[in-house]
Amino acid sequence: MERKIFIVFLILTFSMVAVFAQSLDETLEKLSGNAAKSYVGPIVSSFGTNLNGGWFHKSPKAKFMGLDFELGIVAMGTFFNDEDDYFSTSGSFQFNHTQASQLTEGVDPNVREYVIDAILQQEFDVTMQGPTIVGPTDEYMEVVFPAQEINYEGPGGVSGSEYVDEENITTQINGLLDEAPALPFAAPQLSIGTLFGTMLTARIVPAFDVPDLGDVSYYGFGLQHNIKAWMPLPMPVDVSIAAYFQTLNLGDYVTAKGFTSGLTVSKTFGPKMFSFTPYAGYMMETSNMEFSYEFIVDEDLDPVNINFDVDGKNKSRITLGTSFRLGISNFNVDYNIGDYNSVTMGLAFAF
Repeated sequence: MERKIFIVFLILTFSMVAVFAQSLDETLEKLSGNAAKSYVGPIVSSFGTNLNGGWFHKSPKAKFMGLDFELGIVAMGTFFNDEDDYFSTSGSFQFNHTQASQLTEGVDPNVREYVIDAILQQEFDVTMQGPTIVGPTDEYMEVVFPAQEINYEGPGGVSGSEYVDEENITTQINGLLDEAPALPFAAPQLSIGTLFGTMLTARIVPAFDVPDLGDVSYYGFGLQHNIKAWMPLPMPVDVSIAAYFQTLNLGDYVTAKGFTSGLTVSKTFGPKMFSFTPYAGYMMETSNMEFSYEFIVDEDLDPVNINFDVDGKNKSRITLGTSFRLGISNFNVDYNIGDYNSVTMGLAFAF
């Protein structure tokens, strides 16, 4: 029964990730440059924090060789910060035909279409502000077009310039998560050890196809080593060094990567099958998301290939948690403190 729950939960989790990626793809098709980076920034940091969490809940046994096997699921939730709902930035922006028509309402009607064409063929330095991907769904990004002369050319050698006033343009870019308090994620996790106090932990979701998105896959692995395996003096607690990396691919559209390493401390109380283990850790981490998509300015214009990447803000975390062992079941929960705070939980069959 528990195995079926694990499988259903994982299917739902990665299905939600795929649906969310499709919605984000549709939104980013209308964005480029600094606006796109600012818009996705909060999700990069929160998603990276999730990927780097939940990897450990104890130290490996300090033995040359022993059997320690766990198979289960880890769930993470990273809390968004107050400032994540909105962004304000400046950069280049290319207007579509509807927006260019709004900008030129006060232009001479005889040359207006020429001015619109001129606007469509170039990018403008503007200021942009509005909801991020985390922000409210009923608010939209605004672009401030600075007043300036627009040079145009028409048929038969007609040319000239028209002054276009400053204008605030409301786009169709709105928030997707509607001020959600946190971003959830989950993954299967296998841990096996020990060899000279070292445990291997892996996460693997084989590639599966999502219509209109492509193959979705996730994998990661890492090692945790208990230094008591070679320390000549007894130690009251288990101290380990650890390092983990992971990669999530969402078609050819998004690649998310994470890496974390640091020091963990734990102490087990009670017999093996009925025990609890407080644990803590200090981990350094990095995360990054690469985006690749077609920016569709207007139906009458060829799409533009956009490629950019954004680094997550979380650079380190302090982890505090407890693990409970009851027979062959192990449950753990911890809280992580960093630039982005998070909670992780794990449930596994342990042998």
